[in-house]
Amino acid sequence: MKFPVLAVATVAFACPYAATAFTMPSFVPKSTALSVASGSATEFDLGEYIMAKQPAITKALEESVVSPEPQTDLISESMRYSLMAGGKRIRPVLCLAACEMFGGDEDVAMPTAVALEMIHTMSLIHDDLPSMDNDDLRRGKPTNHVSNHSGI
Repeated sequence: MKFPVLAVATVAFACPYAATAFTMPSFVPKSTALSVASGSATEFDLGEYIMAKQPAITKALEESVVSPEPQTDLISESMRYSLMAGGKRIRPVLCLAACEMFGGDEDVAMPTAVALEMIHTMSLIHDDLPSMDNDDLRRGKPTNHVSNHSGI
């Protein structure tokens, strides 16, 4: 999927909190910055950008559900089961892209990106519960309450 970069730059310029001297994000080639400044749009491959962010997001998600104590092993396993079930990870990617667009540090934004994905995953778990949609499958796998995590 390709989108004009000009749309990204327009959002940044419209933001009242953006600095006057706007620096193009690192994912935008320097030649693009010149074409955006002159008013012509170029293409940005969103799919490629999402795929490039996946490894760092996956690593941070995996590290976030490690059980520090034996008493939390079961809940951590349950969280990991749903959190690592796959998906596009659009919410954390958007968080990191916003951070990058304004010159921020990805390492600083990553905890927020992970939190966004956790909140989204929690909403899916709750949606699948018997008192809601009572779904047995999500992304081709048994839902969390159907799997061996029902005692939590």
